[in-house]
Amino acid sequence: MKKILQALPEEYKKVASHSICQHLQRYLLSLSASPTTLLGFIPFPDEPDVIPFYWEIHSLFPQLPIGFPRVEGNALAFYRWSSSWLPKNGGTPEWEPGSFGILEPSPSLPQFGKEIPWGTRPIVLVPGRVFDRQGGRIGRGKGYYDRFLRSLRRRLSDGRKNIEVIAIGICFSVQVITEVPRTEQDEPIDHLITEEGMV
Repeated sequence: MKKILQALPEEYKKVASHSICQHLQRYLLSLSASPTTLLGFIPFPDEPDVIPFYWEIHSLFPQLPIGFPRVEGNALAFYRWSSSWLPKNGGTPEWEPGSFGILEPSPSLPQFGKEIPWGTRPIVLVPGRVFDRQGGRIGRGKGYYDRFLRSLRRRLSDGRKNIEVIAIGICFSVQVITEVPRTEQDEPIDHLITEEGMV
């Protein structure tokens, strides 16, 4: 899959990424109850470029807290996006080089789960290398999202009702296979969005 993604034409990725952003926006607008937080990711070059989606959602839901991940030890911590800028390259005081070659939010920003509550309906956008239609996913091999989703789901569902963590896999259609092998350590996603829509 890594080789397949590296061989994808730039024009294909651009058009497909635009479609993915549109499908994501339609999904959020179709929800009967608005999300309480949106946790996104800054894409690698071989991942769909969903940055335009964040701008659109920020304009449609200006009060919706939007967060991005930072690797801290073997865990992901999410910090609130609070500027008028999102990284593509280069940095600002609110963004700094991360462990895997992409920019991460500064720990000086408000952190979700501490200064920013998760709320009752957080949506988590989840990148990956390979997905299936049954909630299976393979990432980049470090298990960050599996651990984060498992921890968040347990934390929010602990003795409380009406809590729903919605994990949405984001990928190109070529990344969807029949079945992804899973272990007990793998945390399932709830929905999958490609350039073809929700699958």
